[in-house]
Amino acid sequence: MKNEEGGGILEGIFNFFLPQHCLICGSYLSRSRGFPLCSACFSRIEYLRSPLCVKCGRPLPGSSALLCHHCRAFSFHFDSARAVALYTSPFRECIHAFKYQGFTSFRSLFGELLCEYLEKNPFLREVDFLLPVPLHPARFIERGFNQSLILAEEIKKCFSLPLVSKEVRRVKPTLPQVGLRFRERRKNMRGAFEIKENNLFQNKRVLIVDDVLTSRSTVDSLSQTLKKGGAKEVLVLALASGK
Repeated sequence: MKNEEGGGILEGIFNFFLPQHCLICGSYLSRSRGFPLCSACFSRIEYLRSPLCVKCGRPLPGSSALLCHHCRAFSFHFDSARAVALYTSPFRECIHAFKYQGFTSFRSLFGELLCEYLEKNPFLREVDFLLPVPLHPARFIERGFNQSLILAEEIKKCFSLPLVSKEVRRVKPTLPQVGLRFRERRKNMRGAFEIKENNLFQNKRVLIVDDVLTSRSTVDSLSQTLKKGGAKEVLVLALASGK
């Protein structure tokens, strides 16, 4: 099992054999920032810039449209979703190492990026609660930690926002979303979440925290549950977004 405070087993092995080397290109790090990424690879992160879909935050091809083709074709239950950067190399590899290989030292980088984004977009932090996307208990046992909870904890350090993580649970052991089509992803996530305290979110504004947004089906299902529970507004912030 991985330890979110001390880093994962693989990260420990990596640091033993390749101390202070970039995870992406392998170059020597003369000055460590606490995570294995050199300045050259860091500079290749593709940050999301306007124009963005006002609803789901996907990049738009031009400045005239307000909604992307997904949001014109489908209704989503969240009010607005945003991500810091595109889910492309090298950011994709950093998130993958964090999520699946136990490189939890990346939490400091991810926390820094999320907090900087919230500083520039204050409407996202004007909320009553932070809510990390819950993991199903079986997936939590398999992984050893909830990556979305780690990200929410980093945000809480910056802004002292109330964080709720046990009041909503994942009750449906959904299939992995990778490889599923858009409609299949939405169907897969239907009814996946349940609120344990009925009145907790009544007339509240909630910021869902996640790692990667692709179809938005997971956060949409969670948003639907929150809206049924009386939430006034549901916003979403993630590290990365698919194109």
